[in-house]
Amino acid sequence: MTRLRGRAVVRTGLLGAGVGLTVALLLRAVIRQSTVELSNASQFWLLVLLVAGCATAGLALEAVRQLQEGNPDPAYRHQRGRSQRHD
Repeated sequence: MTRLRGRAVVRTGLLGAGVGLTVALLLRAVIRQSTVELSNASQFWLLVLLVAGCATAGLALEAVRQLQEGNPDPAYRHQRGRSQRHD
């Protein structure tokens, strides 16, 4: 049975949240410099959704990576970038 390393999953989730926060703040700066009018509540929820979405993506990516790493099936262990043809 594969055991997930929780710290790595949480760390990657926090990294994803940081990326989401960076993108949200960049988008907020672009919105402020443009002619688009967006309420403060809308900007807040946009920030929350971007951060939460990126954090969830980070958590999911790390969890799946760990599950694939611990899977005994050789199909998960093929090397990427090398095409193997069986004729």
